[in-house]
Amino acid sequence: MEFRAIDPSRARVTLLEGGPRVLAAYPPDLSEKAEQQLRDLGVEVHTNAMVTQLSPGKVTFKNKSGEFETINSVVTLWGAGVKPSPLGRALGAETDRTGRVLVDEFANFPGHREVFVIGDLAAFKQGDGYLAGVAPVAIQMGKYVATAIRRDVEKQRRKPFHYFDKGTMATIGRSKAIAQIGKLHLSGFLAWAAWLFVHILFLIGFRNRLAVLTEWIWAYFTFQRGARLITGSQELIGWREAEQQPVSEQKRERVAGD
Repeated sequence: MEFRAIDPSRARVTLLEGGPRVLAAYPPDLSEKAEQQLRDLGVEVHTNAMVTQLSPGKVTFKNKSGEFETINSVVTLWGAGVKPSPLGRALGAETDRTGRVLVDEFANFPGHREVFVIGDLAAFKQGDGYLAGVAPVAIQMGKYVATAIRRDVEKQRRKPFHYFDKGTMATIGRSKAIAQIGKLHLSGFLAWAAWLFVHILFLIGFRNRLAVLTEWIWAYFTFQRGARLITGSQELIGWREAEQQPVSEQKRERVAGD
């Protein structure tokens, strides 16, 4: 291992999910399996936990019982999703609570056939809900707009946009993942292997695919970690705050709630 001075047993990883289940975009059975895989990795999962305050070395959240709870955190990673561009509201169009423009069936700003809104900035309703702001949706919308413009030039009638869902996958850890491909639900090693296969399949060129596959196989059997994530300042304020507290306080603090 690369960090031999670190004792993994002393690390504590806590996941705070504001909703009733993790990965809520997936069916309930896959969400449950994802949560179980996280727990198998040693992650403490808290659902219905709304974060209310972030401070140096501390995270305060409202738990499912309605009480406020504070935990110490040396490193805090916030993953609340993508915020749309302010251009949506600048258009004067109706938006959802996140700022995405509510578009019609042709991905148009209502009342303006000449204005298309796609990708993360568009709130396109299909079925009982709105399409997620993910790359496959944006790619298909981009292709649709190109076709729509061509049909306009050729004086042909536009066809409404319809997203074809080829499936979604999420990796959780080594040999741990979930996948939804049509009506097929996969979890664990099979879902993880499917995720690897799909990513290799979309690489350009046989040589690139072979090189990546070889590197992944080598990393898998040798337990190598080559990736690096730079999140900003290397000065961990939370580390300094935690060291200043007694050991009994470094485990968990509870704050009485309303």
